[in-house]
Amino acid sequence: MDIRLVVLSIVLVAVSGHPHRRRCPMSRYKSLSTEDITVIRQLQNDHEKNMSPNAIKCYRRMVRHKPSGCDLEPNDRLILTLERVSVVVEFLENVSTSDVSDPGFKSLLIFLKLKDDLLTCKESSGISEFPSEQLKPWLKHLQIFLDTASPDCLQDAVLLSLIPVLVEDVGCWAHGK
Repeated sequence: MDIRLVVLSIVLVAVSGHPHRRRCPMSRYKSLSTEDITVIRQLQNDHEKNMSPNAIKCYRRMVRHKPSGCDLEPNDRLILTLERVSVVVEFLENVSTSDVSDPGFKSLLIFLKLKDDLLTCKESSGISEFPSEQLKPWLKHLQIFLDTASPDCLQDAVLLSLIPVLVEDVGCWAHGK
């Protein structure tokens, strides 16, 4: 092996930190794919046809928190977005089929990729596992909702939150607002 190649490898490792660590793909989410929005909108539209009369009430119970998540610190926004995306993924895993034409399955793939990217960003930025004092009420509220909501209420809330999670939560996180 050529000595220049060895030296170059050492310099690259020293400069880049960890050669095996993936970089945070945050910039990918600064503008969302029209196709992704269309797929998720189709899933929501299919659900709205059979939505319970209390669906909006359930959705508001799930997201009822002021001020906006955009007002949180960047690390807190990332953690909150990851938590919300994880709730969506868990729900979609339970209700979608493996049929590639199923909007639920397509939405699951979108949110699985997003979750993986958020985990990569969390790992690459060295965010603490412990939430800040400002974030704790947000996470507690979400957990209480998940623990107390009926299955129908949870379904309505999660399906109605798909676009807001993708556009607002992910958008605030990606744009650093």
